[in-house]
Amino acid sequence: MRESAPQGWPTGTGAHAASAFAECLVRLGYRRRPPGPLLAEDGGATLFTSVAAPAWRRSLTGHPRPEPGGAVVLQWVLNTSRLVALPPASPPSAGRTVGAVWTGTRAYEEALRDVLEALLEAGTGPADLTFLLRAEPHDAVPVTTALRGLGVEPERMAYGTRLPETPMRMDPELGPCLTLRRLSWAPVFAHCDGRCTCGCRVSVAHIQFVERRRTAGRVAPLSHPLFEMIVSEHALTHGPRAGALTPDRPRPPVSPLLGPLIAGISDLLAGVTGPEGPSPVFLADASSAASLLLGEGMAPGPRGGPYVLRRLLRMIGTELAVHGLPPALLTSVMATAEVAYRAPLGFPRLSARSWAHLTHERDAFLKVLSRGRSQVMRPGVLSDRPWETARQLMRLRSERGVPLALSLRWCREAGMELPLVHLALADLWDTTMPAGPPGTRV
Repeated sequence: MRESAPQGWPTGTGAHAASAFAECLVRLGYRRRPPGPLLAEDGGATLFTSVAAPAWRRSLTGHPRPEPGGAVVLQWVLNTSRLVALPPASPPSAGRTVGAVWTGTRAYEEALRDVLEALLEAGTGPADLTFLLRAEPHDAVPVTTALRGLGVEPERMAYGTRLPETPMRMDPELGPCLTLRRLSWAPVFAHCDGRCTCGCRVSVAHIQFVERRRTAGRVAPLSHPLFEMIVSEHALTHGPRAGALTPDRPRPPVSPLLGPLIAGISDLLAGVTGPEGPSPVFLADASSAASLLLGEGMAPGPRGGPYVLRRLLRMIGTELAVHGLPPALLTSVMATAEVAYRAPLGFPRLSARSWAHLTHERDAFLKVLSRGRSQVMRPGVLSDRPWETARQLMRLRSERGVPLALSLRWCREAGMELPLVHLALADLWDTTMPAGPPGTRV
C-alpha cells in the first residue's frame, strides 16, 4: 500500500513555529484545511506544489464556489531547483508552508492584525519587521493607514519592486501587495559566512489584498474580494536573533527540521573523514527530500519526478565520493534520514520496496562511477589541450551521467588541474561543434 502523509498538522520535534502560526489563525476564525497527500493518486506530484501556482489559492477559497470567511493549510512543498551547495541559511529543498485566505470584504487593519498576531505567536514580534509595499497609487493609502493604525512607524514602511521570492500571481495591478521582512542574523547569500553582518533581510510573509481580476486583458472588480497570506516555516525559524554576532561567535543556522538529521549525519561521518569532508547540511537537505519521495513509493527514473529522485540520490553519492568516501555509504545516509527526519515528523517507515529502489539506484550509480573513471582516463580525454578535455568531460556528464566533480577529482589525481574557465565555456558552448568558441585557441 502506498504510504501517505499524516493528517492534520505535522508534529515535528525540531520546530513548531509554522504549526503555532496556523493554529493561531484557526483560533481567529480560519477553517483548518487538511494538507493534501504528498503525491496525488493519479501520480501527479502535489509534493512539488508551488505557492506561486493559482491552484494553491483556489484550493483554499473553495473554487469554483468560494466559501466566505477564512481557511488555512499547512502544506509540504518540495523545491529542488537549487540542487547545488548554497549557504546553510538557504531554504531547505523540502519544507512546510502556511497558506491562508479570507474570502469576502474585510478591513485591511483587521486582516493585517491577524497576521501580526499569528507571527507573534510563532516567535516574530512586530517590532522586528519592516513592510515592503507594492501597489497602485490609489491602493497604497489604505494599506499604510492600516499599518499606522496597528502602530507601525512610517520609517518601517517602504515602496519597492517585486522580490524574486514573491509568487508571480501577486500582481499590484490586481490589489496591493505587502511583504513583511526582518533582519537576518545569519548567512543568506553565497558571499556571506558565519560572521556575516551585511544586514541581509529575509521575507517572512507575502500578503495580497486581491480586489480585481484580469479577464481577456482587462482588469475588472472582483465580486468576492480576497485576502491571502503565504508564510514558509523556514522564514519563521531562519536565523534566530540571539545576541550580537562577533568574529569568535559564528552562528551558521540550519532549518530546525533538519537539525537532528544534520547531527545524525555528522555522527555518521565522524572518524571516517577529515575536517574537509562532505557537508552534513548538504547531505541532510538532499536526503530529506529523497526520503519523502521514496516514502511515497516513487522509484528513481529518467524523467519527471522520478528523475528528481534519481538526481537527489546521485548527488548524495557524488558528495561522498568526491571526499574520498565510498558512495555505498549512501544507504547509511538514507537510514539516518529515516530515523532522524521521517520518524520525528510522524511519517511511516520506508517500505521494503522503497529500500529495494534505493539499493538498485545505488548499484547503478556505482557502475556509472566504475565506467566513468576508465572513460576519463582513456587516451584522448586527458590531453594537453584544456578546451578539448573540458569538452570531453562535459560530454561524459551529459551522455554518460559521470559527475563533473568526480571527473575533476580524477583529473587532479592524474596530475592535471583543469582551468575552470574552460569548463564554463564548454558548458555554454554546443559540445557537438568540432572546435571551441570563437576566440578560443584549441
